[in-house]
Amino acid sequence: MSSFGFQVFDWKIEQGQILLNEHVNDQKAQAYWTFITDLLPDRLLDKYVAKFTLWSDGPEEDLAGFAPLNEFNTEWHLDVDTVDFDINNQNEMARLDAIYTLIHEYGHLLTLNPEQIQITDDEYQDDNRGYLTNEGYAETGSYLGEFVKAFWNDHLLLEWDDIDPIKSEKRRSKKIEKFYYQHQEYFLSGYSAESPEEDIAESWTFFVLCDRPTTDEYRLEKIKFFYQFPELVEARSYIRNNIEFIPKVFLSYFKENFEDY
Repeated sequence: MSSFGFQVFDWKIEQGQILLNEHVNDQKAQAYWTFITDLLPDRLLDKYVAKFTLWSDGPEEDLAGFAPLNEFNTEWHLDVDTVDFDINNQNEMARLDAIYTLIHEYGHLLTLNPEQIQITDDEYQDDNRGYLTNEGYAETGSYLGEFVKAFWNDHLLLEWDDIDPIKSEKRRSKKIEKFYYQHQEYFLSGYSAESPEEDIAESWTFFVLCDRPTTDEYRLEKIKFFYQFPELVEARSYIRNNIEFIPKVFLSYFKENFEDY
């Protein structure tokens, strides 16, 4: 598959439909957009996604990402790296990586859209208003608000708060890695320790791709958390029904890393 290099090609999205540009890459964009919309539930895509981008920063870098386009989180952007995410690649691990990333990134749209977050310009958290993200406060009863309440106690949050503002990415990464290994029993993956927002997105991804845990190991409770929301159980079923296969290597990896799963 040819690379776009560092070229960026954008398409507008309206109510879940891609608006083609009469451009040489229209066919490729349509194929990618169809792959994505065939996998993910359409309600949030139709309501919030306004821009779609194909590009590449080279192999083994960013694969795909959802991000807000404005300060109110009412419009979102999805970008895809066409080198790391090749929809024609039939290799199990490559396809899993793409599917895993899309589900994880959809978790950000799911948990940080305006139905879930009360937008604010507060710089410092008011504990009476709940957990403060970069975008605003997690609404009372929101997925993220309930997740933080259940799994990020005051001690853990305070410890993470001391690390998060570190400006040196290298130093911050080392601190986060240490934080993860000190609290490994709390997290489903190393990346989960990056922030509560990444933790819930990772946990959502495990919820979608894995069977329901049958033991009470603490970090597995993060998978069980999502079963209290019928609409998320429905979304899980929708995505799983649209995945051609869940590679056995993923399930075996998961079971090897969690005792008595």
